[in-house]
Amino acid sequence: MGIYPTMSSDKVYAIVLAAGTSSRLGHNPKQLLNWNNRPLLEHALLNVQAILQERIIVVLGAHSHAIEKGINLNAFKTVINQDWQQGIASSIGAGIQALPDTATAAFIVLSDQPLIRVEHFQCLLTTWINSSTQIVASEYHQSVGVPALFPARFFTPLQALQGDQGAKSLLIKFDKDVIKIPLPEAELDIDSIEDFNDLKDH
Repeated sequence: MGIYPTMSSDKVYAIVLAAGTSSRLGHNPKQLLNWNNRPLLEHALLNVQAILQERIIVVLGAHSHAIEKGINLNAFKTVINQDWQQGIASSIGAGIQALPDTATAAFIVLSDQPLIRVEHFQCLLTTWINSSTQIVASEYHQSVGVPALFPARFFTPLQALQGDQGAKSLLIKFDKDVIKIPLPEAELDIDSIEDFNDLKDH
């Protein structure tokens, strides 16, 4: 038996990042792009909700009014990042700041990786439950990234990120503390119309 007890998941939260401007798409916010009869952001929220219920923080910024009008977010805690133009780090920080003091870990989740399914999130969570001092991250495209589950001891480094530094920079910095789970489905994120057209082939 290890030094650390097996953790429960009832104090794990998700921080869903949806504050970006979608500048490379050139029109409507990508969070609202419709795929399989749902906006991309709603796909992410439903997948995470299946395992975490309402323990979800949605970070909005650019297009916040359009997103709140287009998707029912009443079941979740919504945070408006007024500093979204400073980069993704500010959204991560806003999400961490909004966590309750009792949070034991936080998923960092993007709204534009639609091929990730409920079972992928469940696999990451189950791995963390059994190794709760470790970060559990997704491995794809010969690298490591999000979705990733960070235990509370990494909340301060997450808040210290700046500019366009995302969670990946910490996954690299704390590589020895990271359990990597193969997740090729995470390779497709929607940054351009070409990406979205690729998605429609799935």
